[in-house]
Amino acid sequence: MSAHFYLGTIMISNEHKTLFVHIPKAAGQSIELAFLNDLGLSWQQRDALLLKHNTQPQLGPPRLAHLSAQEYLQLDYLCTQRFSSFFKFAFVRNPWARLVSEYEYRRYPFSFNDFLFKHFPTPSDDNYRSGDDLYRHVLPQADLICDQRGRIMVDFIGRFERLHEDFSLVAEQVFAKPVPLPYKNKTQTAWSRMWRKKRHHYSAYYCDAGRKYVATLYERDIDLFKYSFKKK
Repeated sequence: MSAHFYLGTIMISNEHKTLFVHIPKAAGQSIELAFLNDLGLSWQQRDALLLKHNTQPQLGPPRLAHLSAQEYLQLDYLCTQRFSSFFKFAFVRNPWARLVSEYEYRRYPFSFNDFLFKHFPTPSDDNYRSGDDLYRHVLPQADLICDQRGRIMVDFIGRFERLHEDFSLVAEQVFAKPVPLPYKNKTQTAWSRMWRKKRHHYSAYYCDAGRKYVATLYERDIDLFKYSFKKK
């Protein structure tokens, strides 16, 4: 039987020879669930495949879901030979939209501007006891898929903005067949469903100062992935 290892939502599968680098708030759980479905495993079985919190800082962040591609080598989850031979992919998202998604996901009791300018996560906010990784959720996307020299370490970068089209290319490469992309999100509550019905375009959350703040904070992402701030 082929071995399958899921370290967070970075999937390592000997059968598929695939590595998925999960960038928070870019549909990672949906992609993970597509692989679990292909293996005949339920979401409830994910702990058996190392989909769980991490309490040991030397092994990575509070959630192994959010290891960077480089950390997989540095922390010896993969040897260089296997890393090179595997198909590696990630999905990125417009930085301005990604922060709005993170803000709403956390259901913070303060305004979006306060989130940006008063409560923006720092490394000290990552809590290994609770399994929270607030800081990892706002890391620049380039930090998760590039090495220390800024070189991209994955073979394919999909975009959240064309999620289904780009995932179909991944499915063709990995499964050699069409694979549906299910919807999976931890915030499947009555509140979240109501919010999605009335939510505004991400640009509505930003004042000029906030827009410029994100442009500076994620300058590398914006340049590397060619994103821009657009109004609806």
